[in-house]
Amino acid sequence: MKTNPRASSAQDKGPIVSFHPVLKGDVFVWERGIIKEELAGLLAGARAVILPQTVSRELYHMCRALCPRVFPNYDLRFKWEGKVGDTMLFWSLGVPHPRTWIFPRVEALTGLHPAMGHEPGLPDYPFVLKGARGGEGSQTYLVKNEKDLQGALYTMKRLEWQGKAGFVLQEFIDGLDRDLRVVVIGKETRSYWRINPRFHKNVARGGTIDKESEPGLQAAGRQLVRELCRRTGINLAGFDLIFPPGSSNPLFLEVNYTFGRTGIGGSEGFYSLLEREVEHWLRG
Repeated sequence: MKTNPRASSAQDKGPIVSFHPVLKGDVFVWERGIIKEELAGLLAGARAVILPQTVSRELYHMCRALCPRVFPNYDLRFKWEGKVGDTMLFWSLGVPHPRTWIFPRVEALTGLHPAMGHEPGLPDYPFVLKGARGGEGSQTYLVKNEKDLQGALYTMKRLEWQGKAGFVLQEFIDGLDRDLRVVVIGKETRSYWRINPRFHKNVARGGTIDKESEPGLQAAGRQLVRELCRRTGINLAGFDLIFPPGSSNPLFLEVNYTFGRTGIGGSEGFYSLLEREVEHWLRG
């Protein structure tokens, strides 16, 4: 990777430390290798740090504590994790999204749903249940009845036993055969529709990609995402949005800090964009 170092301070003269297997920087450190105490000194003298999408919470915070310039910005990824964290982010910023309820554990729902005599305000069937973690449609269920609910809750309980507690209920918006994926890489924003008449729109679940249709709606989605990124500092993520039938106003569904690359040219297209945007970030 080419670099364009500045020389206005001692830190500006330091090396670019990269944990990324493709963007090697001046010094490459294997992210999954042994972490030694000497790493702290290297990071403290670094001009910038480049991290992969697979970085752990602990390593990320160590880098952020010791170097003022770290790419990508995952502050909110590790502050508010998963689908529960996405919901808290949307609530905190007041951005448009389907009505959502957070359940820290399965027992929080027991006795509350209509079939069990629930408190007012929770959604009636059908609704969407999402586990706190999971990608490409995993841990995401369209719950149409009591049987569906019990099956999803059984999975959530098993995840709790593994230390992965928490899920959300989200209102189901009918009549959708597509969602909009907006990918942010640095200052670059790309969008495309994922089309599937079934519930899951993910390409891994059979969704097809359409980059051309309704450019006005796509532009509205990109603008909403850019505004959220301006407010949060997020600079590497895929955002899922929907447009309720008959509406030109998008709603956020979730934020994906690791995401599929098919719609942006596969891995080759992704790394080409990533290298260019990291170069811009280093010069910025």
